[in-house]
Amino acid sequence: MDIPSLFLLMLSLVAMAALPSTSVALVVVRSARFGISHGLLVAAGIVLADLLFVSIALFGMAALAQWLGAAFVVVRILAAVWLIGFGVQLMRSRVAITSHSGSGDMRAGHHGVSFMAGLLVTLGDIKAIVFYASLLPVFVDLPALQSAAIAAVLLVTVVAVGSVKVAYALLASRLAAVALPPRYRRPLQLGAGCVMVGAGVGLLVRA
Repeated sequence: MDIPSLFLLMLSLVAMAALPSTSVALVVVRSARFGISHGLLVAAGIVLADLLFVSIALFGMAALAQWLGAAFVVVRILAAVWLIGFGVQLMRSRVAITSHSGSGDMRAGHHGVSFMAGLLVTLGDIKAIVFYASLLPVFVDLPALQSAAIAAVLLVTVVAVGSVKVAYALLASRLAAVALPPRYRRPLQLGAGCVMVGAGVGLLVRA
């Protein structure tokens, strides 16, 4: 596998990761609500799930993924319920979304929750396997892949997807630190809650 192919693959993954999506919204809201560390942990969960999808695509296990379809449906439902719950919590909370205070909803602000949220929300989209299975053969000769090439593809996935999600987390954290007038904070929090609820409902509908 040559360097230009890896570079083009990285550009494609960066473009995909940068598109507005549930995972992007989750990174932004968790980072703005609880701090940059939570945004980074959501990003880590997303990257881990993407690595799983890439591995399945690389090793030709799409049939296995279809066989495990029921398990992915359960994961999607769990992710949807969590998103809806988190959205409702945001809409009901009196703590401004720009506050990183830990005195309120401690369970929702737990670091492990952020990581698992990123992981489950991404795993809930089994169509990502189809995406990777369709994209990778354009840049990679799958039957001829050696260990070094496989490691390179996985590394490119981590760098491409991870860097974009980390950038979103940093941007959200910086914006959250801006001292907005109080009259703007509540609408922002309600809007973020609505986005999370909408994303959760969307996952349930697709389940």
